[in-house]
Amino acid sequence: MQANIPTSTLHNWKNRDVHQLFGLDAAGDFEKNRELVKAFFESKRLIEVAKAMFSVYNTYNQIISGISKKSNIFRDSKDTIIKTIESVRPALGFKRSMKAFGISYQQFYAWKKHIKCKKHDKVLCRRLNVRQLTQKEVDIIADYLQNPAYKYWNLSSIYYQILRNKAAFFSKTSFYKYANRLHIERISGFKRKIKSGIRANCPKQLLHMDVTIYRPLDHTRVYIYLLVDNYSRFIMNWKASLQYSAQISCRNLSEAYQIYDLKSMPPYIELITDGGSENKGEVDSFVALTQDNMKKLVAQSDIWFSNSMVEAVNKQIKYDYLFTRDFLDFEETENFLSFAIDEYNNKPHGSLFGLTPKEVFEGMIPDKNMFAEQIKQEAKKRKYINLNQDCFRCR
Repeated sequence: MQANIPTSTLHNWKNRDVHQLFGLDAAGDFEKNRELVKAFFESKRLIEVAKAMFSVYNTYNQIISGISKKSNIFRDSKDTIIKTIESVRPALGFKRSMKAFGISYQQFYAWKKHIKCKKHDKVLCRRLNVRQLTQKEVDIIADYLQNPAYKYWNLSSIYYQILRNKAAFFSKTSFYKYANRLHIERISGFKRKIKSGIRANCPKQLLHMDVTIYRPLDHTRVYIYLLVDNYSRFIMNWKASLQYSAQISCRNLSEAYQIYDLKSMPPYIELITDGGSENKGEVDSFVALTQDNMKKLVAQSDIWFSNSMVEAVNKQIKYDYLFTRDFLDFEETENFLSFAIDEYNNKPHGSLFGLTPKEVFEGMIPDKNMFAEQIKQEAKKRKYINLNQDCFRCR
């Protein structure tokens, strides 16, 4: 007889506590509740209510079973269903509670994971989704987005300013996601199209020169002359004038040449311009005087590349600064340009991984991993902060 019993079953029987196989546990439980059961059966009213509830439950199941798209209906009401199951679970049991709505364990937990936080409807429940930013971090993002000092900054610069100030550390992707969820109205700045172009290996190696036009309210033409370093995006010098001439371009270039001691750059500096008249005459004469220390190259003529670097900076100054306000005349425009160009040179730049154009121009090297360790450490802390979140719904 024993030979017909599998060895695994025999081993199980030999090692199992006999009290797990038989006993009076069920009878003991019944004895504890005997008075409650007796009172229930002696009450006609309770029996009538139980029968009525059972009838309602059966009717509900019959109606639901006849609906072809009941899963869609339940999905649309998943928050209510999860809340109901959690409230009746102690009385009915988990399995019966889910069976009433015809959902599985997997579906229940999948829905529960995506329940929105009761306190903060713009995020998921943090105790169930511990990798989310904490509420403190979200508040920091909101404060920076609403800060008047950063009102006209692009999102990339604001993100790196948060890291530089050590206010918080998180990935750039997370920052953009939460900035979008917060729906904070901001001035729409210039959206740059990413182009691959000529790139320098160090500051002062490759310079760009260009002129752009801005019209204040009096409809005069304000010509803005910019000289930009390729490697750092730093605006080395600028001029604003009501005149369009090579003489002003030359003065802008010659001042920068002296201020930044460009004559000491070996073997020579490449100056990229377009083919406009403002880049000829006096400009050519000045380049010749540098005795081969500087070479002028006309974009898309002497070289294949365009002058897109300085054109992008022109657009940033106009769309992120000048177009966000109204200026009466040339004087107001010129005064504001002093502030705008100084702030541009000293605010974090996305392509420089959070460094400012001035910092890179003065020798700092952009490093995409500059904040990586802090972001990693904060991600570990975030898990425990969110797990200990005081959440009414989770309790």
